[in-house]
Amino acid sequence: MTIGLFDSGVGGLSVLRRVRDLKISEDCLYFADTLHMPYGSRSSTELREIVFAICDFLVAEGCRLIVMACNTSSALVLPQARARYKVPLIGVLEPGARAAAEVSRTGAIGVWATLATTRSQAYEKSILAYRPEARVYTHACVELAPLVEQGELCGPIVEQALAACLLPLLEQDVDTLVLGCTHYPFLLEALTPLLPPGVAVVDPAYQAAAAVAGHSTEIHRGQGHTTCLVSGSGDNFLRVARGLWPDIGETKEVRFARGSEGLRVEMS
Repeated sequence: MTIGLFDSGVGGLSVLRRVRDLKISEDCLYFADTLHMPYGSRSSTELREIVFAICDFLVAEGCRLIVMACNTSSALVLPQARARYKVPLIGVLEPGARAAAEVSRTGAIGVWATLATTRSQAYEKSILAYRPEARVYTHACVELAPLVEQGELCGPIVEQALAACLLPLLEQDVDTLVLGCTHYPFLLEALTPLLPPGVAVVDPAYQAAAAVAGHSTEIHRGQGHTTCLVSGSGDNFLRVARGLWPDIGETKEVRFARGSEGLRVEMS
């Protein structure tokens, strides 16, 4: 059996690598929807159509567990997807919100996210469900995910973008920062020197991977093969992906097509 994971680009690899860190040897099919990157600027209606097309494809390819390795789709589409599909679907937002509520000492929690995730207020609602007295401050960091997609992980431009995103949250005296986009953990090395002492960082990829491990009784161990499916340029994806996670597997290109039943994914 195969585990399917998807994101708008390389960001979801931060979840896939945590799955492998937990020694989950199931074969994985990673869908990088670079054609529609970034998801954070898309409407909920448009995103739902894209996500359903991807999930339809992953189920048809034999995936019996699907991970939305994307905070935006987790915020906007996960409940509808769970109602549509029989296979278990795991998001990254709720596990990350629960971890932040548990980690924060003062209840002042900052969240970096895409514009769509920020507008949805999904993190605020989820964190407050776990910790009603918390004060949650979200900030849309629209420039960070594109930097990661370009393979830009350090340097003056990256540091300037990180500092600009960090300032409004530090002004609120947050003691916890949630990396509410799966692209952001790849910037952690550049971010760490900018953080004041005592500010904890929550990477929801860890909690999402743990949720996958929680399904271990429902899945059968495989050979640990990873195949990446890319809706845009496979060469561009590999160039960046190998710099982020050298253990990337083989890559195949796929394409979206529109038919009488709506949007669908096909092998190229």
